[in-house]
Amino acid sequence: MLIRNVELEKQACMLVNWYELFSKNTIKTCIVPVPADVLTYLRRDMLILPKECSNFTEISTGEGFQTTHFNAFDDQFSDSDSGGDGTGDGNDDEEQPAFPVFSQALTEAIQSLGGNAFLKSDWHCPKDAQWITLGQTLCVRDITDVYQLLKASSFCKEDFKERPSVNDSGFHVVLKKWKDIHPGSEFRCFVRNRSLLAISPRHWPSYHEHIARERSDIVNDIVSLFKEKIKDAFPLRDYVFDVYRPAKDNVIIMDFSLYGKGHSDSLAFDYDQLDEDASVATIEEEDDPEFRYLPNDCGIQPIKRNVYGFPQDFRNFFQNTAPTDGGPSSAEGESNNLVNRLIEQCNLQQARDNSAADEE
Repeated sequence: MLIRNVELEKQACMLVNWYELFSKNTIKTCIVPVPADVLTYLRRDMLILPKECSNFTEISTGEGFQTTHFNAFDDQFSDSDSGGDGTGDGNDDEEQPAFPVFSQALTEAIQSLGGNAFLKSDWHCPKDAQWITLGQTLCVRDITDVYQLLKASSFCKEDFKERPSVNDSGFHVVLKKWKDIHPGSEFRCFVRNRSLLAISPRHWPSYHEHIARERSDIVNDIVSLFKEKIKDAFPLRDYVFDVYRPAKDNVIIMDFSLYGKGHSDSLAFDYDQLDEDASVATIEEEDDPEFRYLPNDCGIQPIKRNVYGFPQDFRNFFQNTAPTDGGPSSAEGESNNLVNRLIEQCNLQQARDNSAADEE
């Protein structure tokens, strides 16, 4: 049995290491290296925005969206904090950092992408901090959006931790050109021993009527992309990749991630079962990977991102679980298993109802 080198696998899945290879098959992206002083700032728990985040910033888009950011370090508020005499403790300049070069690089990147961008670190997007933004979106329009999300996200903070020297690529902030993506058009694909084993809707367990209707086309388009562009180019044997299929014969690579428990959510599948299937898979089966999706509407399903706005203590209390050190991926896996069991019960109940109707 081969021992996995997780750090090398993580390095291969960093967008900075695969973007040029698949640039024609993915979304336009700007990669901004994170300097040492910014890295130290991002690792700190205190949520203080840099000086470059203007006191009042109005952002307008082509869709007519407007937002105003407000900086608590504005002079008009310092008087009230110091008793109204205008004299503070003199430590404001020391407490509030400044990163003019890095902030300017972020601003230029956002502008080059049309003024709206999707934000992530080397491996994760700050979906756990989505609740902190206006409109609860991961679309960033200025550096204030960027700093707020990065500082509030535990996922991104984990990415910015010190890593072994095997990874010499450094740390990065990734900005992708913003696209309004239909949740029913995103899919996660599982590759084992360089064979495409399975496909799951990315937003499992949401129901989308068109998936059943277009099942064959979806599988064929993803298999074609995998065999023509990914299989012989991506360096790993086992991995997971996400795609976006906006139309027939058009599949866009979104991301790559590590295969296995504790690394990537298995969504509609279980990794143990996938491993068993991989051990007996044949070459012919690669053209027809297993595609699981909801064949019918099971009603309102829980939305995982809604729980991120609650403190972990409250989540543990209501889930009747003890705190875990497994990190974000293990938490997602536990939630996913619960959702899958609920869906199985729903499908079983529906089968019983149909059987009873037939007997009548």
